[in-house]
Order: sequence, then structure tokens, then C-alpha cells
Amino acid sequence: MVVGIVLAAGMSTRMGSPKQLLPLAGKTTIEVVAGRIRSRLEKVYVVVGHRGNEVSSVLEPYSVECVVNPEFAQGMTSSVKCGIKAAAGAGAFLICLGDQPGVGVQAIDFVLEGAGRGKKGIVLPTFQGHRGHPIFIDSSYAQEILALPQDKGLNQVTRTYPDDTLEVPIGQREVLEDMDTPEDYQRELARYTLDSRG
Repeated sequence: MVVGIVLAAGMSTRMGSPKQLLPLAGKTTIEVVAGRIRSRLEKVYVVVGHRGNEVSSVLEPYSVECVVNPEFAQGMTSSVKCGIKAAAGAGAFLICLGDQPGVGVQAIDFVLEGAGRGKKGIVLPTFQGHRGHPIFIDSSYAQEILALPQDKGLNQVTRTYPDDTLEVPIGQREVLEDMDTPEDYQRELARYTLDSRG
């Protein structure tokens, strides 16, 4: 079984306020992201940290499980590890960023379909040759990820096994775009306004 892991523990220092809780399309950003992943996967863990109680509270209607990362200040790798530990026993993980509300279900489906079709342990979406998220990764890599130093990213694993990696070209820049700054947030607000107009 593929289990979703949504990373939503960061301190949003560049944004100036918790980006997980920013309003977007009548919801919060994390509701948009987690709801979308949950629509595709039966089991989803959301890793929370900074303002974790508030993030967990808004997610109560979504049938996801929130996991607290007490070491969230150490960076994203600590949250990836926390999610993988929580999802022990899963056959594979779909690792998603909680600040990518622009990633739609089509991109998620392409990655999951690529994983099923290609029989590769690592599947990533790409846009114009650049790798993005969400990332599918087989549980056979779990121990290697858990052994990563906190200052090393997941790409220390995903770039090491080209023979077991499938890149899925997607004509959607959104797989590269996370939401770190107020300008990024304005971009997402504009995108959702356009989408709502059809």
C-alpha cells in the first residue's frame, strides 16, 4: 500500500506567518493539500510541528493522521523521517510538500501511475528537466532515509539510484513551485482566483 506523507511542520520564517494556515480558496493551504492527497490515497500522515495544534485542528474533517515532529526546527529531513516512522509497514510512500497547493490531482495521478507502470522504486515528476514533488519512494529505501544526517536532504537518496528511478515529465510548473514568501502566496491566490473563474 502507498501511504501519503505530507510535510507541514516548518516555521515559515520567510513567509512571516504560518503558511500552512494561510487562507486559500475558502480553506487553509494545508487543507487544500492534504484533502487532495487524501482523495487519492487511503492512508495519509501529515507531519506537523510549528503551530502543530492549529494545523491538526483544521485537518480534523479530512481523515488524515497528524504526527508531531518534535525536532521540526532541524529541517525538512527530520519531518521526512518522522513520517516514515509513522508509516512503518507501508509498501511505499508518496512524499508531498504541505506548501504546494498548486499541485493538482492530475500530477499526483501521473506519479502514482508511473510507479505502477514502471516498477521503479523512486518516481518523480519533472518539468522542463527539473525534478519536483510529490515523490514516490519504495519502503526498501526507508532505512537509508532514516540514517540520513539531519543536514542532508532526501535527494541524497533519490539521486543515488538512477537505475531504479523513473522521471515522469509533467507539463505543469506547479510541481516545482512551493510557497515560501509573501510573493509566492500572492501567486497562489491569483492562480486560485483564475481557476474559480473557469
